[in-house]
Amino acid sequence: MLRKPALPIILSAAILKSMKLWVKQENKSFTCAVPVKLSCLLPMLLLLVISCSRSSLVVESIAQSSGTAVLLQEAQPLGTAVPEKAPMPEPVPEPLIEQMLELAPVAVLPDWPQPLAIIKSGEHPLWFELIDGVSETGLDGIRLFTTPANAMLNDFVPWPLARNVSAMLLQDERLVLAINREGFLVVEAAPPTIPQVADLALYRIANRAYWDKYTVDALFLFEGSPTVLLYRDSFFINPTVNVPDPRSFALIPGNTSPLGLEIPAFSPFPDADVWDLDSFRQGAEGAWYFRGLQQNQSKIQYFCAQSLLMPAGTVSLGVFMNSASPEVLDAAPPVLGAALEAAFERSGRFKLNIAAIISPDFAYPRHFSSGADNIDNLVELSGYMTDNIAVALLPDGWGVGACIDSNRIRVTQFSLPALPQGFVYTGVGPAGDSALVVSWEEQQDLGIGAAGFMLIKTPEF
Repeated sequence: MLRKPALPIILSAAILKSMKLWVKQENKSFTCAVPVKLSCLLPMLLLLVISCSRSSLVVESIAQSSGTAVLLQEAQPLGTAVPEKAPMPEPVPEPLIEQMLELAPVAVLPDWPQPLAIIKSGEHPLWFELIDGVSETGLDGIRLFTTPANAMLNDFVPWPLARNVSAMLLQDERLVLAINREGFLVVEAAPPTIPQVADLALYRIANRAYWDKYTVDALFLFEGSPTVLLYRDSFFINPTVNVPDPRSFALIPGNTSPLGLEIPAFSPFPDADVWDLDSFRQGAEGAWYFRGLQQNQSKIQYFCAQSLLMPAGTVSLGVFMNSASPEVLDAAPPVLGAALEAAFERSGRFKLNIAAIISPDFAYPRHFSSGADNIDNLVELSGYMTDNIAVALLPDGWGVGACIDSNRIRVTQFSLPALPQGFVYTGVGPAGDSALVVSWEEQQDLGIGAAGFMLIKTPEF
């Protein structure tokens, strides 16, 4: 979802209505009335097979035979009779997830200490929900389940306070997820020490105790490292915590927690003066823009830095607003342009379609627009581009992939599993060479209920 900076471009009034970025700060008279809905670790190397076509989560033991998951008899609910064993049907390959409690020596693992889990991608989706704490299967910060329809009954909370996938970024072949109020999740190809049955590894590099006080404003590359900017939300709540110090955290290989760092562009705003920095983004021309808010004196200043290694200088509100303007479709590389063209056509040309695209070549997501100005019909798309492949995804799960084939661009449609009413897909990125990671949220007005991500085998493009 393009919380920032899709709409600052169009109209500040529409921004206050539609973009959560501007709602949260610029209109202090707004009151968020968000309705509220009803609200063990496994043994070492236990394999879980998830059947995502069933209506409830079934955790099964599996046996491996030539790399194929073989389903064993399901456990019966307490108090029910166990029927006679029926002949086993032909096994169907399923995704699997294996919790990694111990691996080979850390020295042989690439970059990170050890995975939170290893995963086998497949045609059936694996659904993960973000939670505060450890799930019943021992996964810290995430819960594995069958479908968003079976998500926990979380209260809707304003989006700056919710635990959700705030942003994605591609660093080489590594997909980085910034989890609001939590830290980083990283998905990449499984290291060679992992059994061949799994193709992906999921890593958690987080600091919940610190991050839970603040909101993730942006995820970007700084000196080659995925980096976030944290700030205190002062619209939905009256902050009782200090300005974050440090306010920037990077994902550095070999570190088990996000590493705090100072970015020179932010030097005009010492935390001793109680400045919060938010609304951080990169303009189409490559310069970096952000806003400084001194809460105790109600001061707002707008800044621009040609490089994050240099102190930023002040700019006018108009310049700052214009920096959020999305690029026209003609500015996209040909393969990405083909994917976006098809997605915008599917969405409807009369709508305001804005797509946030990540790529290993981008230090920050690039935003492209269909050119319409119908702000009452905003559609926020997501997508990515790697080498000669580009993907664009609508919030309802309809997607399109484009690739260069024999000097021509081939475009292929695909569909992700349908979501329940009130749920939307908010972001997509590749996981290794085999799978897609797609973030999802349950939304109501400016509130978020359940949130998480889904992993599924990459469609054939």
